[in-house]
Amino acid sequence: MPGSVKALLLCLPCLLCASISLAQEDGRQLFLDNCAECHQSDGQGLDNIYPALAGNETVLGSGADVALVLRIGRGEMPSFKDALSFAEMAAIINYVRNSWGNSGAEISAEEVGKLF
Repeated sequence: MPGSVKALLLCLPCLLCASISLAQEDGRQLFLDNCAECHQSDGQGLDNIYPALAGNETVLGSGADVALVLRIGRGEMPSFKDALSFAEMAAIINYVRNSWGNSGAEISAEEVGKLF
């Protein structure tokens, strides 16, 4: 195998990790810009006002359920259907579902779009 091909193959895992890291950072920034005022940057929410997202039953359930909450809103939470793209919603969902001790499968922008 030529050296340049071998070097490229060795770098692919690094590129994948960098891509995942960038997607997580995008989700983090979108969360901070759109959600943290109520849910707080640490995902703990405000007692008896805005729910914590860390350990939240809905967040830990289906990514589709979280997408529907973003689309429709809930309680005091507004709908983000006209404010965020499907890709932005997916980035926020994936960030929230994998932060503060949460662990959830990722959802794609295409999957989010199918819910609308």
